[in-house]
Amino acid sequence: MTDEGGFVFHGPDGQVELCIDEVRNLAKNNDPDGLYALAMAYLFGWDVDQNEDVGYDLLEKAVAAGQTEAMALMVRLFMQGEYCGIDSERAAQLSITAAADGIPDAQLYAGLAYMDGVSVEQDYAEAARYFRLAANQGNQEARTSLAYLFQEGLGVPRDEGKAYKMYCTAAKAGNVNAMFQAGICCEFGNGTPIDLIQAEEWYRKGAKQGDTFAMERLGYLLSESEPPRADESFEWFLRAASEGVPTAMQMVGYCYMKGLGTERNDEEARKWLNMARDNGVEEASEMLSMLGSILS
Repeated sequence: MTDEGGFVFHGPDGQVELCIDEVRNLAKNNDPDGLYALAMAYLFGWDVDQNEDVGYDLLEKAVAAGQTEAMALMVRLFMQGEYCGIDSERAAQLSITAAADGIPDAQLYAGLAYMDGVSVEQDYAEAARYFRLAANQGNQEARTSLAYLFQEGLGVPRDEGKAYKMYCTAAKAGNVNAMFQAGICCEFGNGTPIDLIQAEEWYRKGAKQGDTFAMERLGYLLSESEPPRADESFEWFLRAASEGVPTAMQMVGYCYMKGLGTERNDEEARKWLNMARDNGVEEASEMLSMLGSILS
């Protein structure tokens, strides 16, 4: 869609810009591109009142008509938990079909299908091929996934240095997952010398964009710095715990139990440690026992 509100179609004579009424006419004639464009209009409220039911119905028709961009969009919405009309196997099949048309998102999802063995036999080399195709078109999530394969030596020669560089490239382009992975590399010396200052910088960037794992890792890094920055560490643990990270719940409980970065509060400690234990963190049970001993 253009800034002026028109819909751009690519035909044998080049780009053509159509208004919403012209798109409707195409869709009425079951034109695959028209169905896809009108589906997006209803799904995202472009020049029409947003109506997801109508949008999904049109999207399904576009997919059935073989529109590969519609396939990629359907898979993306499925992966985001917004569309339940297909299962993971169907999503993988659609991704592989659309990837053959050179659509970056579809290439990413096809790579994930081969990496995880969904609907196809697991094949890391094929996953790497698809990730590389998408990354070469600027898909940073694909670049991050390809970096992981290099880091682990799956389908490609193991090369932690190359993986780190790819994480950094994707992170600088704004990929939040890559920010976390680059931070891990810097903190633990994976493919690059240990650099806690750089690790903190990457974690902080990811945490500020809502990455709960970056929040938790930043909390650990701050708690172990010299001198420890306990107040800020506690704040990040609390944010991660509040977003549902079980190990961060344990750390919040521990901070309340020891008075680290916050006033000691046994009631709050017990609450958070119970939450961590109920979410499968075994160490939380040991801390609860310690807390019981202290109280007695």
